[in-house]
Amino acid sequence: MMNADEESAFEKCADRSVYFTLSLYVPARQVSKTLGAPLTPAFMRRFQPGYLESLRLRDAVEPLFNDIADRERLGEVNDFLLATPGDVKGEWLTAAVPEEIDWTTEGRHFIATPPGLARPRPMRLRRFWYMHANGALSYHLSFRLNYEHNPGDFYFMSLLQKAAAPKEFALSKGKIGTRATSDATGVLPLDKLLLTDEAGQRRAFWKTIAARFEADGLHLFNAMSVQAGTAAPPTIVFDELIMHAPFVEVPGLTMPVARLLFFFQDETFFERLMPPVDPKTSKPRRRTEMVQEPCYLPYRDTLKEELDPTSAVKMPIVRLNEAYWKWAIERPDYANATPEQWAAAKATRPAMEPGRVDCLQYMFIAGFNQNIIDFMNQDSSEILDSIDPIYPSNETQEDESFFVRYANQRAMLTYVRASRSLESGNDYIGTCPYAFLIHVVSLHNEFLTRDYERAAFSLVESVEDLNKRGKLKRAAGAFYDFRMRDFADYHRDLYMNVFRYDTERDVFEAMEKLRGTERKSTYLSQLVDNLESQTHDREARISKDDESAMNLMLGALGMFGFFQLVFEWAKQFERHGNSVRLDWMPPFLHFPPKTAPNAADWVSDGALYTSMLFTLTLGAYFLWRTFGRRKR
Repeated sequence: MMNADEESAFEKCADRSVYFTLSLYVPARQVSKTLGAPLTPAFMRRFQPGYLESLRLRDAVEPLFNDIADRERLGEVNDFLLATPGDVKGEWLTAAVPEEIDWTTEGRHFIATPPGLARPRPMRLRRFWYMHANGALSYHLSFRLNYEHNPGDFYFMSLLQKAAAPKEFALSKGKIGTRATSDATGVLPLDKLLLTDEAGQRRAFWKTIAARFEADGLHLFNAMSVQAGTAAPPTIVFDELIMHAPFVEVPGLTMPVARLLFFFQDETFFERLMPPVDPKTSKPRRRTEMVQEPCYLPYRDTLKEELDPTSAVKMPIVRLNEAYWKWAIERPDYANATPEQWAAAKATRPAMEPGRVDCLQYMFIAGFNQNIIDFMNQDSSEILDSIDPIYPSNETQEDESFFVRYANQRAMLTYVRASRSLESGNDYIGTCPYAFLIHVVSLHNEFLTRDYERAAFSLVESVEDLNKRGKLKRAAGAFYDFRMRDFADYHRDLYMNVFRYDTERDVFEAMEKLRGTERKSTYLSQLVDNLESQTHDREARISKDDESAMNLMLGALGMFGFFQLVFEWAKQFERHGNSVRLDWMPPFLHFPPKTAPNAADWVSDGALYTSMLFTLTLGAYFLWRTFGRRKR
């Protein structure tokens, strides 16, 4: 029986709402180091049921995971959901950004003041852990935001994605080596996207994330330490435990290695991306009908460039100011159209709506799918490329699809009219369980492959050094250790495509390709195999050279023996007047004839003849090996 507090935890998923999950990864080696022991599935089976509300999460969400995926290994599922401290209803944060934002792209500096941008926005947050089969942990923060179709909300959502992937921005001078949690980075979404919690504490986005992680992590590791019998960690440090990497789009910036999941429930957006059936043809309209160049050229042509005389760098400045937004929202070129003109225009552009809000929506969706804040500066070809989904990818799938999915380097995005699975999972993990499972499995494989990549390149450097120094046995031992440890662990812990249905299987496969997991895995295997083959080839060549050297030595010894025998034979030549005695020759060849030898003479002569024959044969063979084969 559900009590009143539990019942109040359930919320209705509404149209024009986005569910944004930020996911962070703690590798298994770091978990073991912090806990003081490996985190095993057997341990977690004992730990999960008694830890906070983890059993509630398991019972509500894991059946949905099992609906779409075969996660079983050896008759058991070794992945676990874990709760975090706090109210099961989550917590509410208030987000705020400045009324003016700026960014730089394609050699131009943009300054925008979209109306309504600075309005404070409430966001509900749910947090939870996911333990992976190899003992790694991922930490997930799921936000819910309700929005409207206006420029202020569109730019706010872009900044929300930019907080985790801030391309189109630059660090302040002298800030090289800065982390996302640093003060005054100069990167707008890191410094000026502020979150205020229910206690009134106001912090920058990543400082809020770090504080939640450190508190939740300390609680979790303390509880696990008690059950594991290890020493509890005195504190948890976000920047030490979470993987960080240089953010190539912002030189000098180091970011937490985060991956994002966006789930939009928006009937209008869905119909923009999956156009409705044309009543004349009974087929879905093509996106090229919905997105046509005449709508987008005016937005770009209206952007005015100017030079800032006070700037050291004479970069063109483009201002999206109040006058620009008034024109963009009202679109006077269409506002004054007669009903007949409007009907004629809609015959070729069926998505048209007053004020051309359809154009604004397409520009935002296209930009958001590619994490581009400069979405007002696009043409129709760029928009069409950016709204081409990874699923559905053909007409058959389009006929059957109730969702449309996209992905970029760091985010997976889904758009739906409505979703039963979202309704089921939202009250527990703050998003759709089906989309989340694809997301979390892809995240694990990507980060596991990154670790494997580091191990493989470390092996390559070590082996190349050993090869240069001629320590081939040690190089062979390094390969053996790598195969038995890193290679075996990687292929054991990598998730295969465990999804039962084509919808999820196809999306997961596309994610593996997009994130480079499949490509890197193949490349690293070839890299290690080639280097190992080269090492073995070199070892074989050296062995062959050693054999040739031995043959040469034996040949030299044989020739040396031959010359010794020649000198010995020469002693046998004795001159006695006009006769020559050849004592080394058989008696019947002597001149004058020799008296019949005794038995001892026959033995000594036989040994002499045998040594002569062997020496001559060895010498001939040596000459053939040395000169005859080379001529070939």
